[in-house]
Formats: sequence, C-alpha cells, structure tokens
Amino acid sequence: MNKEKKKHGFWFYLGRVMASLGIALLLLILYVYLSVPTYSFKEPRPFEGEYLYNPYQDMKPDQWKKYHFHCHSRRYFGLTNGRKSTETAIDSVYQALGYDHYGISDYMGINAHGADKEDYIPAYEHGYGLIRKTHQICIGAEKVYWPDFLFMQNLNMKQHMINKLGENSRFVMPAHASFTKGYKVGEMKLLSNYRLLEVLNPYGNAFEHWDMALSNGHRVYALGDDDTHNITDYHEVCHNLTMINTESLDAENVYEALDKGLCYAVEFDNYYYYPLTLAQKVKEAHELHHLKRAQLVGDTLFVETSAETMRNVQFIGQGGKVLKVMDSVATAYYVIQPKDHYVRTRIDINGRNFLYLNPVTRHPTSIVVDRRLDSINYAQTVLYWLVYAMAFVAFGWYLFKKMKEKQA
Repeated sequence: MNKEKKKHGFWFYLGRVMASLGIALLLLILYVYLSVPTYSFKEPRPFEGEYLYNPYQDMKPDQWKKYHFHCHSRRYFGLTNGRKSTETAIDSVYQALGYDHYGISDYMGINAHGADKEDYIPAYEHGYGLIRKTHQICIGAEKVYWPDFLFMQNLNMKQHMINKLGENSRFVMPAHASFTKGYKVGEMKLLSNYRLLEVLNPYGNAFEHWDMALSNGHRVYALGDDDTHNITDYHEVCHNLTMINTESLDAENVYEALDKGLCYAVEFDNYYYYPLTLAQKVKEAHELHHLKRAQLVGDTLFVETSAETMRNVQFIGQGGKVLKVMDSVATAYYVIQPKDHYVRTRIDINGRNFLYLNPVTRHPTSIVVDRRLDSINYAQTVLYWLVYAMAFVAFGWYLFKKMKEKQA
C-alpha cells in the first residue's frame, strides 16, 4: 500500500507541477498580448512635393558591394532548421561566391561569428511564429528582444513589435512578408517606423507589399536575401542578394547607405526556371552586371548598367502600375510626370538576373522627412487595461469561491 501511495503521490505531484508550468506559460502569453497599447493611425498620404529625391544621384559606380543579411546556422541542437549550416561552411560558400558580407541571422540569437572583422554586422531573426510567420530581421542589433506573439497578430501588435525592436536595432526589416501572410498587403498602408523591406525571399516575394507601402508615402527600400537554412544545398545559396554602394565595409558606412537607399535588390538565380550548379553560380556571381547610372537630369531619370544591352526595363509607379517599358536598350529613361508620386525601376538584364532599384520619391523640400502614422492612444489603452484587470479580478474571485465551496 505504501508503495502504491508513493507511486500515486509522485504522478499526482508531477501533474500539479506540469499544470502549474502550463498556467504560468499561459499567463505569460496573455501578458504579452494584453500589455500591447492601443495605437491610433493617421491617414496616410502619397509622396507629394516639387522636390524629387533620388537615392542614387551621387552613387559611385565602382563601389558596389554584394550583401546578404538572412542566413541561418546550426542553433538549438538543429531544431531551427539550420542543421548542416556551420559557420565555417557558410564562410566557404559565400566567400567563393564573392560576397563582401554574408550576415548570419539566427532565430532569437545574435551570432558573434566574425565579430572581429570590419564587415561584422550583428543581426538576428525575431519571431517564434507558430501559425503565421510574422518575423523581422533586426540589423545592427544590440541585443535580442525576447517577447513575441506566438499566435495571430493584429495591426497594433505588428506596429508595436516594429517599435520595440527598433529600440535596440539599427534597422527592423519585415521578413518574407508574403510567406504564410505574416504581413497582409493592406497592413502596409498604415505600418511605419521601418526603412527596409525584404522584397526578395525564396519563400515569397513582396512586391505588392512594397508598392502598397510606397503608394502611401512610406519611404521603404528593398533588400534581397537567400534565407538560407541548409548551406550544403546549392539551390538555397545566391538566389537573391543586395548590392550596397559604400566605399568601406565598416558597419556605420553600410548603415548610412541603407538609410539613404543606396542599395538595390537582385534576383540572381530563380532555380525553378534556371537551375544552376554551384560552380556555375560562382562563375556568374563574379560576372554579375551592376548599376552604372540612375541619374535625374531635370525631371528625366536615366538608367544604365554594366551590361551592353538590358533585355527589358520597366518604370513602375503608384499602385504598382507600369508607366513605361523599354526593350533591348543600353540606356533607359523616363520623364517623371507631375502626377507621379514615386517611380521605381525593374531591370531585366538577361532573362535571369533582375535588378530592383529603389524609388525616386516626391517631397516638399530637399530635406526628406519621414512621416510616422502611429501614436499610442493612451485613453483607450487605459480603458482596455482596466477592463482586462476587472476581468482577471472577477475570474480570480470566481475560482476563490469555488475552492471555498469544495472545502466546505
């Protein structure tokens, strides 16, 4: 009998411990969700004004560098799908491809590999994302921000997370925005306080998200990444990349270039249509054509690359509308009309390599000021928190009464 009681007692207490841990986890999740303030959003406006801001106006054609910010190494015993990606293997592949920087952005952890090098930029991917992967790449991160919303997120939560991550990171970049609809296209109309958007990602590109943000006056610049999880699978590497115009690999110079928009996203290898071996990628990556000119002369934008002929050039404006198309040209141009709020350029070099340039945008003055739409609605926030507090008190009182009734 004593042994049976002890056995029964062990499972009983184990169950109580597990139940307590479950309740604690549930309370923590509830706290993260319910502690979010309520935001009010101003009505967005498209870019307007007489001044045209061209991020490439003063670029140096011989200073383009190959960058990549989204790559996973082996972490948490391989649970985060970076099982075969050791730091040395990542070094070997991306150095062979001629990258100037290949950032490791592990989930919820800043990888210190290469911290002694000039080009080191601390970064990580934020988000647990059990249902929808509403994730962000934190570039220039000082430390990891641990809270996240495990399940569904509304607009308030997404804006709040961007704001909180921005307190400890130089850039907060929504990642693979279209993947599992982590960010809805319509939400980009109101979300602000971020500069970069991962427009090119193998799990889903985000052109609609980009044009929605631009059409509503958000000065957002495009990056392209591989989102590599298995470095030994050559299909996953050198799929997309970002070119940054900077004289030095020093982090501050890179941050300044990104902030100005002195970068562009490149679709290098779409392996669904043009599968390349790793050897072919290495060869072609070293021969990749780059932007030579994206210059405003008056109200006319001229675009040239190092290729003798560009297969196709599209100038795209408000709402993602194609404004002009030019085929088989060495120099493409577009006269920006007074009704054009922004103009971005898509360059098809050879049917496989595509360059996505950042937009020329309109502003009232030569000093470009970004407009924040979000602000905390303190009155509504306090009201909601009072309701939550009363609900918890009522629930606690109900449980207390039930316990008293059982004891009686």
